[in-house]
Amino acid sequence: MTSETPSFETELSELLRRVARWQAPEGVGILSVYLDRRPQATGERPEHRPGDTVLKDRLRQIEHSLGVRGPALESFRGDAERVHAAVAAANPAAEGLAIFSCSAAGLFESIEAPAPFENQVVYDRYPRLYQLARLLDEYETAVVAVADTNTLRLFVVRGERIAEMPGKDEDPYNYQMRSTSGMNEHRFRRHVENHRREFAEEAAKLIEQLCEHERATRLVIAGDEIALHHLREALPESLTRRVTEGEFHIDIRAGLEHVRRTVEHFLLQTEDDQSQHTADILVGEVEEGDLGVAGYERTKAALELGAADVVVIDDAYEPAERKDELARLAAATGARVEVVREHHGLRALGGVGAILRYRVPEPA
Repeated sequence: MTSETPSFETELSELLRRVARWQAPEGVGILSVYLDRRPQATGERPEHRPGDTVLKDRLRQIEHSLGVRGPALESFRGDAERVHAAVAAANPAAEGLAIFSCSAAGLFESIEAPAPFENQVVYDRYPRLYQLARLLDEYETAVVAVADTNTLRLFVVRGERIAEMPGKDEDPYNYQMRSTSGMNEHRFRRHVENHRREFAEEAAKLIEQLCEHERATRLVIAGDEIALHHLREALPESLTRRVTEGEFHIDIRAGLEHVRRTVEHFLLQTEDDQSQHTADILVGEVEEGDLGVAGYERTKAALELGAADVVVIDDAYEPAERKDELARLAAATGARVEVVREHHGLRALGGVGAILRYRVPEPA
């Protein structure tokens, strides 16, 4: 299997870097639009998308704020026209849509997302990028392999979406232990073990191909413990680094929705554990006076110096404009953004900080 189309994560990361470099010319602004494109689930108009109403109202408010003439109004009207066209042309299946436009500067970028954004429409000198950075941090493609000794089921999970892919299913006769006697029993057990090992090797190849094709960043394996033992031994080292195993069981005959719910909960918990661990590292570095800074001003200064490696942000941190600014600087300098929820140590440090590539001077 080969794939020439970049993954969504790659597309999102590249768009973040491109948009982060822009600032509006003097006197005009960049229009940043985030929309939740999910249809209204209930009510008289179930096909209605509430995000479209938010967009219409905010564009009207912004236009009224720009006066009756001038370059800002002219540029904004061009932006509004292009945004409306992009919304009309968007894939109805996309749950989120982000658009960045500045007609005066020649900027227009958009991306359709498989997860919804919080509705936000802002006209400012710099693009608002926190929601994109948060999606990049939290969104990942995972391959799920559910195995027993003669069956392999494969799934691809992206956010809340799951698809079952072709797996492998063999006649169980050669894979099951049965009671025999004497030397025949010994030979038969060796025969069964060899078949199980060969099946695991073939399964590992299918998993590797699917991970490569889907550009998966995580591999979740579940199922029969005997089968998993052989599968772990057969997986190449390039995949073992991506393997995540949880304390849950998925039956080989489980329905698609059961697999989706189980894996989604597990991946969300795994992401939260990782973000909490990153925040722990930051707090430790700050307390030791080593490779860590805390607070908005020091984090911003480290980013401007190119010294920040990971920017850690409490999702509830306010004001929101500061999160957008840190996300923009992070994208422009190649720093990773880690979004954290409910970490008391991070909040005690002010809600934001950075793990550094190298030490920076203390503020005067």
